[in-house]
Amino acid sequence: MLEQALPDGAFDQAVADADTFFGQELPAVQQWSFTREDASRITQPVLAVLGAESKELSPVFGERQELLLAWLPKVEAFVLPDATHLLHVQNLRDLAEELAAFFARHPLSTSP
Repeated sequence: MLEQALPDGAFDQAVADADTFFGQELPAVQQWSFTREDASRITQPVLAVLGAESKELSPVFGERQELLLAWLPKVEAFVLPDATHLLHVQNLRDLAEELAAFFARHPLSTSP
């Protein structure tokens, strides 16, 4: 299924980029801190998306969503059916529909 959803050459490119990801990007993310205080300063609406099958991969995904639901002042939860952590690849249609609905409920403002 994954091979059908990815553009040609995407997997090979991911393998080629693995050294950059694991050597530079992942260490930077691991040093990043996101606290309850940081979350409280986010005033715009947030859609916290979790793949319905993500918890089968690791309970961490569900724990992180619960943390966001507890910390963010204007958060909405959405559990995407038929998806794991690769939700944008596994169930793009339902994700796109939910994002469209979310943005319809919370239109972007053009004022500063």
